[in-house]
Amino acid sequence: MEASSSRKLRVGIFSLSSCEGCLVEILGIEDVFMDLLELIEVSDSRLLGVKEGEGNLDVAIVEGAVITSEDRSKLEKIRRKSKILVALGDCACYGGKFIMKDFDGKEVNSQPLENFVKVDYKIYGCPATRENFVKFMKHMLISRSFEEPSINVCGECLLRGAECLLEKGILCLGPITRAGCNALCPSVNSPCIGCRGLSMDANLKAFLEILEKKGISIPPYLAKLAEKTCKEER
Repeated sequence: MEASSSRKLRVGIFSLSSCEGCLVEILGIEDVFMDLLELIEVSDSRLLGVKEGEGNLDVAIVEGAVITSEDRSKLEKIRRKSKILVALGDCACYGGKFIMKDFDGKEVNSQPLENFVKVDYKIYGCPATRENFVKFMKHMLISRSFEEPSINVCGECLLRGAECLLEKGILCLGPITRAGCNALCPSVNSPCIGCRGLSMDANLKAFLEILEKKGISIPPYLAKLAEKTCKEER
């Protein structure tokens, strides 16, 4: 990797309300991360034992959702001192909605970062993948815009030659979920739960019709999401 200038990129790595799984995942790429440290200056990271430094940040990487007033205050402070703010993982990107669906319909006030501040980039996943994080950092080092794939997980399933779980009568959200995970779950016979969010071409109405034809039960959260999406499109 080559930095775009002699000055190191100043990066802060932060956590709001979360399990910190995304940070553990990306910090686990020890060999690559050590190379990155030659090109960036980490001025704030609790997991790395780096206390908050003085001055502004080039890039702030924020994991976790906004649940408490402390989360919001911390996020707004981070935004004020950062040129670029990145939402890392499902909780930061979507408020962990695809995970919160398992709370028996109870409302959990877990909100994504963009509900409170401007988010410049999103790195999707639960957890976010090491590969996408490294790709993002490379783009930042050469001052290049970053975009995640807009296709769905089914496209990656086809490339991997994985069997379609829907054809087996198993609920899998691959047809409506953003790709970029290399179809990790379906490729090992585990259904996609949609942790990367809706793909750009997601058609929930058509997806529910497919489920009905295949005799697959439609969970309440999915029916509710389809209803909400249809209202927003009108």
